[in-house]
Amino acid sequence: MDLVLEEIDSLLTDYMYGDDGALGGLLAAGPASLRRLLAIRAGRAEPGWDMAEIMRRDRDDYRRPASLQIHLADAFPDTFFDEVAEDPAHEPMVMETLQYLKDQRALPFLERQLLSRCPEYRRQALRGLAVNGTADHTEAIAACLADPEVRSEALNTLARLGDARAVGPLLREHTADDSSFARRAGVALDQVEQRIGEPLAPPLWRELGPVTFTAATVGLGVPWNVAEVLVEPGQPVRAGELMATLSNDAIDQELIADWPGTVTEVRIAVGDEIPEKAVVLVVNCRRRIG
Repeated sequence: MDLVLEEIDSLLTDYMYGDDGALGGLLAAGPASLRRLLAIRAGRAEPGWDMAEIMRRDRDDYRRPASLQIHLADAFPDTFFDEVAEDPAHEPMVMETLQYLKDQRALPFLERQLLSRCPEYRRQALRGLAVNGTADHTEAIAACLADPEVRSEALNTLARLGDARAVGPLLREHTADDSSFARRAGVALDQVEQRIGEPLAPPLWRELGPVTFTAATVGLGVPWNVAEVLVEPGQPVRAGELMATLSNDAIDQELIADWPGTVTEVRIAVGDEIPEKAVVLVVNCRRRIG
């Protein structure tokens, strides 16, 4: 092994064992660092580290290797895509990186893996399409709403792309039932319509009446302190909008609107101390039905 490769392997090992400062040396070594990392991760070269030990340190067996791959691919994208194109065996391994690279060369890989039998590759493909996709991908992404293993990522990707053709599928999901997923589909629908400027047709609504928001019980008997209040009576809120933040010695709690509506009552102010289960906000909500 030549001296440069020995130095790269030493830096790789240092990084894997927690030395973030080794990243500077790997970047300075140029694309050879990325090629070496890819070869090791593909099993074509022996690593200088014990993956079992990294798992014990990180509690995540791929956090250090994956984070380094993202850094190096971002620094040397031409090398990254050349290496992957030359060796199809790299493709599954690099999917975790493509969601962090804004580069149109990622699209063929993302499009193929969107059809993968592996749910995690499909999820990674959807996250990558949220960064690199176009309106041309809307139909394929919307079809993923029927896949329970990836539909959450499909919602997020459709919201990010903001194509008008997503309105119909998102509206169907939103009006299907009262589930958490339906509510999230409504948030995504709202984001798409904001991006295209307005609803395609005047929406239809059903009034749900007042919804109360309380300081949830955490079993400690510790009062909540109000950290932030973002709404006032008479203010309209969107589904998914943060309205207030409470905190105590154990946890923070966010009060988020489940449905769109109008705030009718605010009983708290920043600095207030309130008991558990106390009503702190009331919102007159409505649900989109068409």
